[in-house]
Amino acid sequence: MLHIIESNAVQTLLVSFAGVVAYGAYRCRPWLVAFVGFIVAGLLAFSFLFDVGEVYSYSDFYKRAYWFFGDDVTTCLTAVYIWSLLSRRPKLGCAVATAILLSGGRIGIILMIIQIGLLYFRPNLNYRGLFTTVSVTIGAAVSLYFSSVLISPTMISVGNEVAYQLGSSEPWFQKTTNGADCRGDNCFENKVKRPFRIRVYGAAAGLWMTLDGGYPGSRFPNTPEKLADLMTQANPWGINDRFGITRQDWITVGTIQSPYLQFGAGYGPFFLMVAMSVIGLLCVVGFRNLIAQPGEPSSAFVIFFGVNAIFNQTQAWLLPGPVLFVMALCGTHIALQPYLTGRWSDRRSLNVAVANG
Repeated sequence: MLHIIESNAVQTLLVSFAGVVAYGAYRCRPWLVAFVGFIVAGLLAFSFLFDVGEVYSYSDFYKRAYWFFGDDVTTCLTAVYIWSLLSRRPKLGCAVATAILLSGGRIGIILMIIQIGLLYFRPNLNYRGLFTTVSVTIGAAVSLYFSSVLISPTMISVGNEVAYQLGSSEPWFQKTTNGADCRGDNCFENKVKRPFRIRVYGAAAGLWMTLDGGYPGSRFPNTPEKLADLMTQANPWGINDRFGITRQDWITVGTIQSPYLQFGAGYGPFFLMVAMSVIGLLCVVGFRNLIAQPGEPSSAFVIFFGVNAIFNQTQAWLLPGPVLFVMALCGTHIALQPYLTGRWSDRRSLNVAVANG
C-alpha cells in the first residue's frame, strides 16, 4: 500500500487541492474567472501574432499557438467560454472563443461544441439570446483568427524593427517553421489513420498494465523508450506478433492517452475503480442539480466536468495537469452545490418570512 505514495500521486493530489482552493477563490471573487480568461486570451494572441512560445504553423491559414501553457489550454478555456455565456459577458466570450481557435486543440473545440449543445437541450435555462450570443462570439472569433493569420508576419517584422530601433543586435521574433501541411492520401494517413492506431495501441497497453496490477512510481514507463521496452518484452496478448508492432511503433505511441487507462496503468484496477466511482457519482449529482436548478454562471462547471469525464478520452487529465486542476475546481462545485443551494434557499425563505411579518 505504501508504494502508492509516489511523486506522481503526490503531484496529482496537489493539483487537485489547488483546484479546490481555486473554487474557494471563485466563491469569494467570481470576477476572477473573467480576469483569468482575458489574461490567457491576451497571452495566446501575443503568442500567435509574434510566434512566441509553443507555436506550430501547418499552412498559410492553419496555425496553433499555446504560449507556454501547452495544448491543454484549449480544453480549459471551454469552461470559461460556457461561463461567459451564462454570465452574459459577450466580450469575454469573444476573447475566449478567439483564444480557443488560436490555440486550435481539436479535442478542445469538439468538447466546446458538446457543451454548447448541452446548453440548448437543458431545461429551465431561460436564456433567449443564447443562439445570438453564440453566433456573434463564434463569428467574431473566426474573423479574428483569420485576421491574425494574415497580419502575423507583419507584426513580427514590426516587432523586430522596434528591437533594432532600441539597439538590439538580434531580432526579437522569428517566424516559426514547426508543423507541416498534408495533402491527399498523406493527409488521411497522418491525420486519421496514424492517430487512431496510436490511440488503439496505447489503450491496449494501458488495459494490459491495469489488469497486470499497475506499475506505480519508478516502475511506470513514463518515457516512450521505457514504454517501448516494456511492451516489446511483455508482448501483451501477443499483439506484437499478431499486428506486426515493432519497438519503433511503441516509441511512436509514446504514452497512454486515455485518462482512465493511464491512471489504471499506474495504480492498478482497484484505485481505478475508486476514481471512476467518485467521478461517476459527481457526474450524476451534477447533472441532477443541472436539471433541477435554473441556469447560472457556475452551471458551466457542472457541464465542463460531465462532458470531460464522459467524452474526453484523449487527454490523460486524471494525472497532474491543467485539465485536472479545472476538473477539481468543477468537482468541488458539484460536491458543495446542494449544500450552498440549500443555505441560499433557507436564507431567501427567512427573508421572505421577515418581510411578510
